[in-house]
Amino acid sequence: MDIFLLIVALVILIFILKKLTGITYDLSLLQDELRDLKKLISSSSTRPPEKQEPGTIPPAPVTPKPPGVQLKEEIKTVEWPELKTSIQPFKQEAGGGKQAATSARQEAGVGNQAHTPTTAKQSWFSKWLLDNPDIEKFIGENLINKIGIAVLVFGIAFFVKYAIDQDWINRVGRVSIGLLCGVILIFFAGRLRKNYHAFSSVLIGGAITIFYFTIALAFHQYHLFDQGPAFVMMVVITLFAVLISILYDRIELGIIATVGGFITPFLVSQGDGNWLVLFSYLTILNVGLIILAYYKRWRIIQFISFFFTQIIYLGWIMMRAGTPGFNYEGIFIFGTVFYILFVLMNVIHHVVRGSKLKAFDFIILLSVNCCYYGAGMYLIYESDVSRYRGLFTASLGIVNLVLAYLFFRKSKADKKFIYLLIGITISFISLAAPVQLKGHYITLFWSAEMVVLLWLYQKSFIPLLKITVLLVTGLMLISLTMDWWAIYNDNANMHPVLFNKGWVTGLCSAVSCWLVYRLLRKEADSYYAWHISNQLLRNIYLILAVVLLYTAGALEVNDQFVKRMPASGMQVIYAQLYLTVFVVVLLLLLTRFKTAVHPFLRLILPYLVLGIYILHIPEVHTTEKEVLQSGQYRIWFAGSWLNGFFLLLLIWITIGHVRKNQSVFGFLLPHITWLTALFCVTIFSVELGNLFVWMNYTDALSFTREESNFDKAGLTIVWAVSSFLMIWLGMKYSYKPLRITALVLFGCTLVKLFLFDIREIAPGGKIIAFILLGALLLVISFMYQRLKNIIIDDAKNPE
Repeated sequence: MDIFLLIVALVILIFILKKLTGITYDLSLLQDELRDLKKLISSSSTRPPEKQEPGTIPPAPVTPKPPGVQLKEEIKTVEWPELKTSIQPFKQEAGGGKQAATSARQEAGVGNQAHTPTTAKQSWFSKWLLDNPDIEKFIGENLINKIGIAVLVFGIAFFVKYAIDQDWINRVGRVSIGLLCGVILIFFAGRLRKNYHAFSSVLIGGAITIFYFTIALAFHQYHLFDQGPAFVMMVVITLFAVLISILYDRIELGIIATVGGFITPFLVSQGDGNWLVLFSYLTILNVGLIILAYYKRWRIIQFISFFFTQIIYLGWIMMRAGTPGFNYEGIFIFGTVFYILFVLMNVIHHVVRGSKLKAFDFIILLSVNCCYYGAGMYLIYESDVSRYRGLFTASLGIVNLVLAYLFFRKSKADKKFIYLLIGITISFISLAAPVQLKGHYITLFWSAEMVVLLWLYQKSFIPLLKITVLLVTGLMLISLTMDWWAIYNDNANMHPVLFNKGWVTGLCSAVSCWLVYRLLRKEADSYYAWHISNQLLRNIYLILAVVLLYTAGALEVNDQFVKRMPASGMQVIYAQLYLTVFVVVLLLLLTRFKTAVHPFLRLILPYLVLGIYILHIPEVHTTEKEVLQSGQYRIWFAGSWLNGFFLLLLIWITIGHVRKNQSVFGFLLPHITWLTALFCVTIFSVELGNLFVWMNYTDALSFTREESNFDKAGLTIVWAVSSFLMIWLGMKYSYKPLRITALVLFGCTLVKLFLFDIREIAPGGKIIAFILLGALLLVISFMYQRLKNIIIDDAKNPE
């Protein structure tokens, strides 16, 4: 009993000092009057004097006292700061002194420089002093009563302890003393309730606490009651505490009733684990407390109810899961009931009451969903019905979506609350894919989701949706990267051509990005979010769609040729062919649909492809040699010549683009001409060289021999013919940079012929090279003589 009484005293003392430090009812009224008076003083203005010389200090403002309020002390005056400009006399307007003073300041030239007073941030002690101007009254009426009840409880505890030590009181008597003390406190509280409302509520709180622990002691230590009667007594005490809190209209008593109601099952527990009785009791208790919190607007009651319910429910699951007789389905049903109750609690608070969403409310609603989802997923997984995890996740999203839609139609609902429900909906819907699906299905789900979210935003104009589009896009890209790594890094399995998870997933992701781009074209050229414009985001999604489409095809080409033609090197040829064809088609589509692309970007992209082609020439040469010597996959080498054709087509498209935008490129035209000519000559040299070797190949030794013959004679002829064609085109289109490039190439051809080729070239090749080169030089000279007027015009009008 002594331990019990000490615990009771300690609990009462802590509760009094921490929870009941508010002011009394009469002092609250006085504080309200003081606040109104202070607001009236601060908002009132003074009437400046009729005449005033510059540089003088105006008299102190006089504030009229409101009727019915007597000030004990005179308010100190505050001097106005000295004004450097003179203030003209004015008459008091009917609108009040404040408007008149403002007009006077405007006449003096300072009306546009409004003085905004800055208030220093007050400490908690300063605020407390402001709220409690009469410290003596606070101590006498508010603090001493709480200390007194604590001292009284200690005195009773010491007396009872002494009586127990002397064996004056048996078990029944000890319990009776505890109940009698509670009754006495209630008696005095009733007598003092009318004149000392706050003090009376303190006594009631102490009495209820004594009742709880007395019945618990009688049940556990002295075994005076069975579990059933003890539980009923606890319930009666809880109901009594609730009624008393309503009668007194004191939230402190409501808190005691709430805490007492939740500790009741533990005070009368025997450890038998009857989950049905426990959760049924919690359901009834929560319903009552939510009703109480709704009518009395006690938000803290709802929080305490949620906190204790989750502690008990989740603690029960963690401690009892896996034990014999653990009913997964029944406990899941009760979890669903608790979830509905607390969601309904938030709905009532924010929609019916029209309260604004705060950070605390955000945490509560998010915690309700997270706790239920975590417990539900665990119960579903442990009860061997894990195939329904995705359905469970999506169902939570649907519940929040329905609530968001219903409240969206109500104009008085807080928009932040609606956005929070939408955010929770999107989170659960997005989470349903990785929970239920596997691998590439998650990527496909998120790809479709980001398009749907943007479409919903354009229909509802909810800003949260368009922010979520960016988040889901990021998730989709991460998931797609993981899918590609898992699929194409698997060297053991051979996938079907095109119709496999890797390529189809990449294609769908690219199409989703393109659909987002199309939807964004409907948006005005304003900011999408933060400092990101709609135009910038459109370009990003278009580029993203192109990159994903190319990457999906490139990975597919590489995977198919590596696994179907191992150690052949064909993946290099066809990767280059795929890149060239992709860029050609892309440029044609951009032109066809008149998509705005920067001219330099359309110029850099083809040259990037040509640069990659040049870098792969050694690898293609190795592949050619391996294919000819092994005799396998020879037909597939035709992709190299096909690539050369599309490269020339790409150059032709690029030349057309440059000619249409000559004013944009300006001084770069000669450099572009030289670079384009270099790429053309390189393509002709490489591809005709490969064709020459293939046509004359007989055995392994012939490969090196025919390659050497082409390098000495064939390459010279190719360069000479290319130079002739460039000079002819330069004269036809009156374009000097192209003619200069041709002459430089002719010079390189002559140097190569006389310094390298003439020593070891075969007689037949030597004859053909010299005759052809000489004839071309004569023809070129004749053309210059015949068309000298063109050259003269070029000199007069240089490019």
